[in-house]
Amino acid sequence: MRSNTQRSTWSKLTRGILLRAVITASTLISAGLVQAQNYPSQPIKLIIPFAPGGSSDIVGRAFGQYLAEASKQTVIAENKAGANGIIGTQFVKLAPPDGYTLEITTNTTHAANVSMYKKLPYDALKDFEHIGMFGTSASVAVVPKDSKIKSIADLVSYTKANPGKVFYGYYNSASQMTAALFSVRTGAPMTGVPYKAISNATTDLLGGQIQVIFMEYLPALPQIKGGNVIPLGVTTAKRYKAWPNVPTIAESYPGYEIGFHLGMAAPAGTPPAIVNRLHGWMSQALTDPAFKQRLEDLGMEAVSMSRDDYLHYSAREITRWAEHVKAAGVEPQN
Repeated sequence: MRSNTQRSTWSKLTRGILLRAVITASTLISAGLVQAQNYPSQPIKLIIPFAPGGSSDIVGRAFGQYLAEASKQTVIAENKAGANGIIGTQFVKLAPPDGYTLEITTNTTHAANVSMYKKLPYDALKDFEHIGMFGTSASVAVVPKDSKIKSIADLVSYTKANPGKVFYGYYNSASQMTAALFSVRTGAPMTGVPYKAISNATTDLLGGQIQVIFMEYLPALPQIKGGNVIPLGVTTAKRYKAWPNVPTIAESYPGYEIGFHLGMAAPAGTPPAIVNRLHGWMSQALTDPAFKQRLEDLGMEAVSMSRDDYLHYSAREITRWAEHVKAAGVEPQN
């Protein structure tokens, strides 16, 4: 048994340790608050992990303009494309966690890639501070304007009649999975052709090298409006209000439904006060009539979530895309 002197000494030591822990914690919190109050004091780099022209690029640059105005600081949007968004995402993972390097995240970078690669060089949840979500959207199957294919039914029958001769282009995991799942659900034997950027895939589509692309609404809008492509069917359960005459694929093949989302993240370890401030600016943007209308014009439905809700949503998306990958029979890459 301890003597009274030993107990007294132990008590003093314990109180001292606890006091130092409290002081350290208070100091860190105070430092974080001061850092957040001064944030941002230098330009913010917004990494877009895909080439120009895609959904993440268009929405990222739109938010970059909003963030620059809200924060009174320069925001530099930088495309770091390659490997289905892995190059840009890994760059952000390794960046200093100070709030000055952010990423526009997608269902490709932070959901589908988890199942599509055997050795992903980042943990989609643990390596990032998930700041918030911009919204959701979907894709549309498009063919060249002079194609003999005019409907989803035409695409399926033409593909079945010409096995091995119908190719779809893809430029990220989402565009690959929408087409691969379509092929499995309809029994239409299409072959995928990978592209680094949506612009390259579109060039080959218009040139006749490939027959179809499952393209996100945002980059598809100008192509359809310009009369360059014919929209066959959208990948959501409901028709897209901008194209009321374009059917959903689910109308012909019930159960086929696949969409995507866009969000923003920072490297793990970024001070909570800074992350919360960024989340606040995102939330303000999603209630701003001009920015919200901008998203709607781009084919996105704005969705505002708390940080906790968004983290849970991201975890569910990883599970959902794992199911898509398995159903499509896509083998994970090395």
